[in-house]
Amino acid sequence: MYIRWTYVALLGAVLLLGLLSMTSGSSFSLRDLAAGSASVFTFLAIFQLILICVLTPIFMSGAIAKESDPKTWDILLTTPISPLQIVLGNIFGRLFFILALLIGALPIMIVTQFFGGVPLRTILLTQVVTILLAFVVASAAIGMSVTRTAGRKAAVSFFILTVLYILVTYTIDQLIRVPITAGASATWTTLLTPLNPFLVLEALLQPSGYIVPETSNLPWPLGWITTHPVAGWAWITIVLSISIITWASLQVRKLGNKSDTNTFWQKFTQSTLEDREPRAVSGNPIAWRERVTRHRNIGSNLGRWGFVCLFGLAFILLTTFLYTKTISADIYRDIMLYLVIGEVLIVGFSAITISASSIAKEREDGSLDLLLTTSITPKLYLGGKIRGLIMHLLPMVLVPCVSMLLIGLLVLANPDGNAVSDTLAITVGDDQAAQFIEMPIALFGPAILFPAVFIPFVAFCMTLGLLWSMKSKSSIGAIVASLIFVFILVAGLGMCAIPVSNVPYMGPVISALSPIANIFAVLSPATAVPTIAETGVYEANLATSIGTIVACMFWSLLSWGLLKSMTVSFVPTVRRLAGIQ
Repeated sequence: MYIRWTYVALLGAVLLLGLLSMTSGSSFSLRDLAAGSASVFTFLAIFQLILICVLTPIFMSGAIAKESDPKTWDILLTTPISPLQIVLGNIFGRLFFILALLIGALPIMIVTQFFGGVPLRTILLTQVVTILLAFVVASAAIGMSVTRTAGRKAAVSFFILTVLYILVTYTIDQLIRVPITAGASATWTTLLTPLNPFLVLEALLQPSGYIVPETSNLPWPLGWITTHPVAGWAWITIVLSISIITWASLQVRKLGNKSDTNTFWQKFTQSTLEDREPRAVSGNPIAWRERVTRHRNIGSNLGRWGFVCLFGLAFILLTTFLYTKTISADIYRDIMLYLVIGEVLIVGFSAITISASSIAKEREDGSLDLLLTTSITPKLYLGGKIRGLIMHLLPMVLVPCVSMLLIGLLVLANPDGNAVSDTLAITVGDDQAAQFIEMPIALFGPAILFPAVFIPFVAFCMTLGLLWSMKSKSSIGAIVASLIFVFILVAGLGMCAIPVSNVPYMGPVISALSPIANIFAVLSPATAVPTIAETGVYEANLATSIGTIVACMFWSLLSWGLLKSMTVSFVPTVRRLAGIQ
């Protein structure tokens, strides 16, 4: 109930802020109201799609795996319930929660129709696109859950794969778009449009800029889904979901087979560890344990270094395309904007999941009870946890930091050669003459200082995850609570950045507090902080750099305060939950 209230309250707050900003002018026409209402609805639809992408894997990936935690899975397999019924029951039983969120948000969407500019058909089609996304995500999450014994791993891997898929398809679509005429800003939809829900929404909500062709030279069914992106998305998701459900129903009983629990790699690792000489513990024993045990997992290592190689290679290729004139500075800026946002989302989600399951997992397997009998203090334990988790996740954290740092250095070295088409008019002189200035790809000051604000933010996410892991009985509950709290905090700061974006001093500070808003302010200052950018490029660099430093201090102090509070309440909280499975 609280999650539903929070979800509807977030959408209502976004709608209220959008309507207030739309009617803030002294005079406006009915056409302005219709255009503003359409813009607010577009933002609401995209915001809701992002929420569904985040919430659905969390609630779905542990559906079947959760049955095995209290050892009820073996009992369930002895009942007359068929594997298909088990899979469908888990899907629709938990998907009802997501559908309830979408139905509760429908009246908020319809409110935008009062001002005109948003047809009812468009509103209903956006809800259909979102429902189909939730259905295919739920089916895929269940499909991954039946092959794993830990819902946390399924949630992390599935979320990362979902974000990577959306980013890759969106980036390729940006590169292969063809203008409708030479020099026109409007482009035709591509073959990837019906494969990405955000591209489907763009074709549905911006028909004048992302135009669907009436005919296609591609063979059927490729030509049909290209000319009918919404219907193509519907058929693709339905067929894919049915295929995954069928496969999952065939695999579901393998969870009860105890003979195949050890894979070849696990047997090989176990035999190798038996012959290995013992290692000496150096430094903090908890940090050493976190670092060594997590680095031993082949899946974790492949995921971390695969992330580094994939996004590092993408940055190198895009920068090479930019300086060889293969792509324009505007396309490079737009792609890097969404690429860095995707990196931040993946790193933040990974930081929350591994920290939120750290203490709860030890409570579940009983190792925490053994640690409580040692001389390890709460300060040593929690400090070691944070240090070990940061060292484990450091390669992934450095990817967006190095990307933004290199972009800032490239702009600093050649500001005139790295300009985009965004221009701002400023008044100079006593006669108030207008002068147009070109904006660079990024503001070099906050781009270079981006690691100073992102690393403390990741530390805050880990500290918050440890807090909920200490208070929660299970890993999934700790992950869900941490994600919801971080999302509300970041979304609230992002919404606060909208009305104060034009305030000279508060605007850059509030924008820097939210990592997503900070990236928009750095890479697209003409849109995110136009009034600050109108003061000049160097003045905007100074203002946003000061905001970045303030944000660094804010997240650092907040993490330090949480860690101190956890140290004081660690013993009574952990002992109260000791032995609870």
